[in-house]
Amino acid sequence: MAKKDSEETVVVKGAIPKTLKLRFKVVCVQKELEMSEVLEDLIRQWIQADAPITESSMDMSNQDPEDVKAYVPKSLKLQFKMLCTQKRVTIRSVLYMLIKQWIERGGSTCGYLPL
Repeated sequence: MAKKDSEETVVVKGAIPKTLKLRFKVVCVQKELEMSEVLEDLIRQWIQADAPITESSMDMSNQDPEDVKAYVPKSLKLQFKMLCTQKRVTIRSVLYMLIKQWIERGGSTCGYLPL
């Protein structure tokens, strides 16, 4: 994926429920957005909002998981991983939370709004 700057891009991925990934993909297609770009924006907004974590936990024990991935600048992935470690949350749970909230907001990427 071509970026505005020359920073190396790397993959951020995590398993989320298959049904959520499908909904995410459908909304992105409807809005003519790239999934990677949406995830990059959501991760940046989450970091800028001081990495808020919601109380709701993700239980995927009875759900069919599927990987969701985004190609992001290497520095963003490192910052994301560091914050997840500090907050003691998994990358997968944060991706799940961000995607779920984005879909619930109707696919709006303007401003991170914790639920």
